[in-house]
Amino acid sequence: MPETASSALPAQAQAVVIGGGIAGLSVAYHLVQQGWRDVVLLEKNELTSGTTWHSAALVSPMRGTRAQTALARYSGELYECLREETGVETGMCRCGHLNIATSQERLKELKHTLTLMNNFGLEGHMVDAAEVARRWPMMRTDDVIAAVWTPSSSRADPSNICHALAKGARAGGATIVEHAAVTGIARQNGRVSGVETSQGHIATTHVINCAGLWGREIAGMAGQRAPLFACEHLYLLTEPMAGVTADLPVFRDGDAHLYGREEVGGLLVGCFEPNPKALPLEKLPQDAAYILLNEDWDHFAPMMEGAIHRIPDLQTAGVRMLLNGPESFTQDNAPLMGEAPDLPGFWYCCGMNSAGIVLGGGAGWALAEWIVNGAPPVDLSGCDIRRFPAALDTAQALAERIPEMLSHHFSIRYPGREPATARNIRRSALHGRLAARSACFGARTGWEKPLYFDPEGTVAPEDLRFGETAWQEAVNREACAVREGAALFDQSSFGKLRVEGRDAETLLQQMCAADISGFDRAHYTPVLNDAGGMESDLTVTRLSETEFLLVTGTAQLTRDQAWLKSHTADHFVTVTDVTSGLGTLLLTGPDARTALQKITPEDLTRFAFGHAREIEAGPVRVLAMRLSFAGDLGWELHVPTEMMAAVYDALMDAHPGIQPAGAHALNTCRLEKGFRSWGHDMGARETPLEAGLGFAIDWSKDFKGRDALETQRATGLTKRLVSLTLPKHSWATGHQPLYRNGVLAGEITSAAYSPLLDKIAALGWVELGSMEDRDLLADGYEVEVGLERFPAQLHLTAPFDPRGERMRA
Repeated sequence: MPETASSALPAQAQAVVIGGGIAGLSVAYHLVQQGWRDVVLLEKNELTSGTTWHSAALVSPMRGTRAQTALARYSGELYECLREETGVETGMCRCGHLNIATSQERLKELKHTLTLMNNFGLEGHMVDAAEVARRWPMMRTDDVIAAVWTPSSSRADPSNICHALAKGARAGGATIVEHAAVTGIARQNGRVSGVETSQGHIATTHVINCAGLWGREIAGMAGQRAPLFACEHLYLLTEPMAGVTADLPVFRDGDAHLYGREEVGGLLVGCFEPNPKALPLEKLPQDAAYILLNEDWDHFAPMMEGAIHRIPDLQTAGVRMLLNGPESFTQDNAPLMGEAPDLPGFWYCCGMNSAGIVLGGGAGWALAEWIVNGAPPVDLSGCDIRRFPAALDTAQALAERIPEMLSHHFSIRYPGREPATARNIRRSALHGRLAARSACFGARTGWEKPLYFDPEGTVAPEDLRFGETAWQEAVNREACAVREGAALFDQSSFGKLRVEGRDAETLLQQMCAADISGFDRAHYTPVLNDAGGMESDLTVTRLSETEFLLVTGTAQLTRDQAWLKSHTADHFVTVTDVTSGLGTLLLTGPDARTALQKITPEDLTRFAFGHAREIEAGPVRVLAMRLSFAGDLGWELHVPTEMMAAVYDALMDAHPGIQPAGAHALNTCRLEKGFRSWGHDMGARETPLEAGLGFAIDWSKDFKGRDALETQRATGLTKRLVSLTLPKHSWATGHQPLYRNGVLAGEITSAAYSPLLDKIAALGWVELGSMEDRDLLADGYEVEVGLERFPAQLHLTAPFDPRGERMRA
């Protein structure tokens, strides 16, 4: 059967893929590679007729995260192999990529980019303007300072790649049905049961949403969310031009918001402009294929001016067209992948952010393994649909936030940039009081979270830079208060789950590595998968024989609730999100007991570390836990939301010396103490033994992942998460390469300046060489930041209070 032929709709399938673009065809291809033969792909028009056909098809392995880089590398390798496997020419041309800098700040960014490439094991070179001119003779280079040259980058033919994937999928047994519009998703007994189409019903237990622009609409049919939104994307196509050859490198000029490459003897010059145009789907023809929007020369004019400056021959080149096509984007420039948290069997692979070709091959591979084997081959927590709360999936929020994020596509990636749109959606009960004390807020999973306080009004949050931040002194003041007095953090964004029912203890003992059975304790525990990897870490407090309160990280709530609920089938138990009903205060520092004692009759000298119980705090009864993520004496106070203000006022009035503090100071303090943060320092592919959390495992009971940990205990560790300190002037921030005796051996995952240590405190993975304590301590370490290496000291215990005496005081 030719790869363009369409088949009849079967009555049932093991999996139904919705969407015939690069994502859907890659998923179908890889599902059959995994051995699933009964796979059906539905396309409402023709293959590639959505957004894939007009992709610029740049295949550069370097992405902003390790996970997306892994997907991109796989895509490039796959497209090369498809030629041999299917006989379809994919148009892959390994022409290389030049990323140029025309400003000193852009040059700093390129140095950090090259450092990240070193961390990911990618080849890249800093080259001068003369080398740029040699590789791109038509380019004006008198204002070019330098460029990063990536020789492994390619460009491709998007339609032919898709036809190759279709041919490979069909050869493996998949059925592709064109002109089959999806009209509904059937559900039964809490999971997917089928798909309704314009050609009839098809029964299935797995539906994969690869519908691109229409992904949110398809998700809505299943009662699910897909927080993506469309924007216009423009690029210029010229007639053939003298001097343009097929091996001309792709170029990127971030300062001019431009990229470009060869296209049929001419040039394709595109932009990600700083003022993108949002595109509500109701403005698009619902059933049309190969949709293009009107040429918008007025909007493109500033970009065209920059393009002519960079490539003067464009001024006289013939123009084939100004292509204006719709593309779908997400709120954080990462795709939507994984299983819906509320509907087993409904999967996502959409929201490719104009990177469908470079990510699509790898995304299909990773999702197919996830579906078939239960876990992806790389850590995809940053792409997991569960990272987004429902609060951010409204048309208004998406229409505001996504164009803003797209406007920064070519912005210099300074640390600390906060979005300006779709704000003030979730605010704690203390928001007004904190704002009155000059809190500077950041957006965290829809929450307004205090980052630092600026009572003097001297910090300019928009003053972004590499190195020391504009708000560092404010953070120092708050971090010092934690170590020298008392600081108060509003942690209301922490996720809270109530697990209730006669089988609640049984479920939690199965899911938690620690013993959580004891009363009056806040049990810290890893939550593991079958491979021993950490799906989460959280605290569990038993409230009664059948009731437990779980407190987890702000970004982990949806994920944790879905993970627990997916294991409740054989248990009489409910898992309920109660985050909105409970606010949280963290009072911490050596004066914390003195401050809290002023508003409670409880004898706090008898309140031991790790314990939890209800106490009076001013006029309110609260659940107090003797814990502190800052690693000092402290209490978490969990308070009914409507009573938060009363507790806050009582504390601040009773002990005026309390320092209001924000997330940046808490991050500094937890790094001083070596406290790990899930999603930053560890994830589902790291075990608690590797992460140095073996103390939280109860080996006397059975729990999910125990067998894998037993094996690891017997065979030994091949990597370890350790504390490190670096010179202050390194200003490391995390995700920089770590060298052991001069050889790349891992990376630092989190880092912040510590005024207590007058150094950068960091956590990082050592993944090369002996993991024995004496060998780790004997070797020398360096961390690379912006192409410069700095000496690092490895610590097997926390740099601050290694014996935990302050916490337990």
